[in-house]
Amino acid sequence: MLAAPGDGSLVVKNASGPRSGNVAVVALTINGAAFGHVDQGHIVIDDPTPNTGPSPEVNAGPTGVVGRKDYPAMSDTAQIWGGTDFKFRAVGGRYTILIYGSGIDVVALGTGTVTLTGLTNTPLSDGSYSLNGADFHSLPGQSTKLLTIGTPPALPNG
Repeated sequence: MLAAPGDGSLVVKNASGPRSGNVAVVALTINGAAFGHVDQGHIVIDDPTPNTGPSPEVNAGPTGVVGRKDYPAMSDTAQIWGGTDFKFRAVGGRYTILIYGSGIDVVALGTGTVTLTGLTNTPLSDGSYSLNGADFHSLPGQSTKLLTIGTPPALPNG
């Protein structure tokens, strides 16, 4: 996949987040590509236009449709996978991806937004991230503000 004008990047290394509650370590919306690995946890991927391109691939089980009561922001096209030591990829579309657990590695390229949440117990190593090629930073104990990946294309004047 070649980078388009305005594309940016997100790299997350060995991230871990809250073990309870419904707070994702990585809450990503990307128009482009995302792939990664999870040591232990689960992932929710919403592909709102599943018939227009490649479907997300996850080598974990079981797969299923997301319960709306558990993830109310997700649409009927969202699916959930979980387990240990699994990989995922979502390429060539617009996806919303929520990742929960530990040992999370993600690379995303394109344009979009992300919120990141590490562990509140700061002496523990909860991973690091780099946004748009900047230096790596430790994941914060509280969710970041909505961070922008890349630069959205300018709207034409008119």
